[in-house]
Amino acid sequence: MAEPRNQVVQVRRFGGPEGLEVVEVPLPTAGRGEVRVRVLASGLEYTDVTIRRHLYPQTSARRPPFVLGYDVVGEIDQLGDGVSGF
Repeated sequence: MAEPRNQVVQVRRFGGPEGLEVVEVPLPTAGRGEVRVRVLASGLEYTDVTIRRHLYPQTSARRPPFVLGYDVVGEIDQLGDGVSGF
């Protein structure tokens, strides 16, 4: 059986939107104390733009490739060990 895959938009290089690319990656597994969320909708905000342009001080040590996005709507589809109450 094929490994489940996930499409993400990643920052391939700092700069403008031409540095973004859609790639397929393995579907993550929720680790201890984590939940996995099946994203139904997502958005990028001004903070994501400044990160992409390498102007956000809190993430200045981050290096591409990486995935942007903190603004999501979804449903929990997997609980990691030690997680309850969801």
